[in-house]
Amino acid sequence: MNLRNVAIGLFALIANLLALNVCAIDVTRADIDSWLAEKTVADPPVAGTVVGRAGLETLHPWIAPGYREEFEFDAIGVEMQATGDYPVHPSYASATEKFKGQASIGADGALENYVAGQPFSIEQIESADPATGGYMLAWDQIHRWQYYGYKVDELTMAYVGPNSSQAPLQPEHGLDGGGNLDRVLHQAYHRVYLNNLAMLPQQNYHIEVPDSDTRFFKDYIAFLAPFNIKGTRFVVERMRDPHADDQVNTYLPTERRVRRFSAQERSDSFMGSNGTLDDFEGFSGRVLDYKWNYLGQRQIMFIPDTKEDLQRTYGPYSRVPNDRWQVRNCYVVEVISTWDGHPYRSRVLFLDAQTLGVALSLVFNHDNDLWKVLLTSYRAPRLKAGDKQSLETSVLSWRGQINIDRLANTATVVQARTETVHPTMTKSKIKRIFDVSSLTAGQ
Repeated sequence: MNLRNVAIGLFALIANLLALNVCAIDVTRADIDSWLAEKTVADPPVAGTVVGRAGLETLHPWIAPGYREEFEFDAIGVEMQATGDYPVHPSYASATEKFKGQASIGADGALENYVAGQPFSIEQIESADPATGGYMLAWDQIHRWQYYGYKVDELTMAYVGPNSSQAPLQPEHGLDGGGNLDRVLHQAYHRVYLNNLAMLPQQNYHIEVPDSDTRFFKDYIAFLAPFNIKGTRFVVERMRDPHADDQVNTYLPTERRVRRFSAQERSDSFMGSNGTLDDFEGFSGRVLDYKWNYLGQRQIMFIPDTKEDLQRTYGPYSRVPNDRWQVRNCYVVEVISTWDGHPYRSRVLFLDAQTLGVALSLVFNHDNDLWKVLLTSYRAPRLKAGDKQSLETSVLSWRGQINIDRLANTATVVQARTETVHPTMTKSKIKRIFDVSSLTAGQ
């Protein structure tokens, strides 16, 4: 009898695993297009509602197929939050008004005649053909209000595998569900924008540093742990010329030298994770590496104002945010790689209609199956009673991203462990942090 029970248990386990694998490949681009075309007639749950497993179907209009399955576990409780209002800083609004109607899209999709503010209005996007409208949205997203950029002194990248385990998996890293933890990388991240800065009209909208005539932004990435990668550092430089390749330099402690990444390495797995350099913040690629098509507007659920300092995740694989969700209007745009060798055939981006940050990215492989789901979380500015909003507290802050590989049933859970800040930058700070020569400083 005991052997029979063991056999039944093993059969059930195998059946569950097979069902999981079938589930992982049964969502196609056609399924997503069908969902996008559906008309939502129901109202979302009111703020304060917590939706359990029995009510998940009522949330389907605002959760994409291929992602809604992540919510199907007994302990689920989806907390709904009122839709927030996150206006841009007055300096950005002023620049948008000043240069309204000046920017244009070139024959190859390049942004022309742009100075500062939001390049294109929704009226321009809606009246354009889908391809032109797609490029307009791409440039609006690239040039959304971000002040000088942002900085996180410590964030973690947790690599979560598909094997079951006793929950909580790793509470100190915010992983309160199941799965198996392969490794956790700790890093520091800082981005600075050098050009098209709406708050600097007196400086012709740019920072007066030596290479601001050729660079749009710079990223600095430093790995802090574990020991075998500690000291690995990157400086990524995005050119002002949209046709020019990024310059990506990395210092590898094992080689004790700086080397240059090739352009195609941007599409490789970043440090063995489920994301690439172009997947940062849902999308951080070069616009002209892709074809863009505007698909319309759609309300979806995501997390623009996470409630915890360290975002908590739960579920069978610790990759569902245990957080508060808003239903918000998004612009939907299709992004297709122009390089045949790119591992992604295409992706569908959902851009928050007010902030233009990427809320959700659906990635498709070359068979047009839904391969990856990338969900980005943000936090609204926290102001104390009586405080006035300053430039440094006027930006919706990145707080984390969950990259799910549906076909491998793995995930990389990226979470900010320290505060996301938007510091005012000076020439000396930029040189000290972002100069390529700083990669080997002290080595």
